[in-house]
Amino acid sequence: MEPSFGDSDGTVNAMMHCDILAPFVTETLTNLDSMADLKAHSDLLPYRGPLDGFVFKGFSVGLAIKQHDGGTGKLVMIHDLNTALAIGNRVRAILLGSDENAQTLTNEVSEALAEFANIVIGLASRRLGATQKIAFGTPIYVNNQAASDLLLEDVKHIYTVPVDLEIGGRFYISYLSHE
Repeated sequence: MEPSFGDSDGTVNAMMHCDILAPFVTETLTNLDSMADLKAHSDLLPYRGPLDGFVFKGFSVGLAIKQHDGGTGKLVMIHDLNTALAIGNRVRAILLGSDENAQTLTNEVSEALAEFANIVIGLASRRLGATQKIAFGTPIYVNNQAASDLLLEDVKHIYTVPVDLEIGGRFYISYLSHE
């Protein structure tokens, strides 16, 4: 059964942005475990943040979304350097048998994060496609502030779900709504 989201006051929120966030959070948690042997959790409660609170943290993956009713937005997974390195290094270790523990966001770590994101996006998109009419764009990988600023074009609201790694660190999955 798909988790439902509630507002910060605990009431159930059936708005489209929550329906979109749920499968991405669920697949992220599942794939952190299977692809990176990392345990993570989320309370699955989105909060609505101010536009000026959306800050580039080191590495992001963005995905344009168009809903059947004409609504548009972007889904963004936002990592600071520490969570990007933790996930990227672990994915590389498990998938490639690499024992290198990069301390900077190398091309190899970025590629591992991109592969992780591609798997999550593919599985979540399939899950959403089975229940809703939604079209997805090609994922973009952002590793600088200028590119991150482009994600905010036409955005009216931001809904964010934090994900906490058990080894420490937090990253965010956000839906940037154009409505």
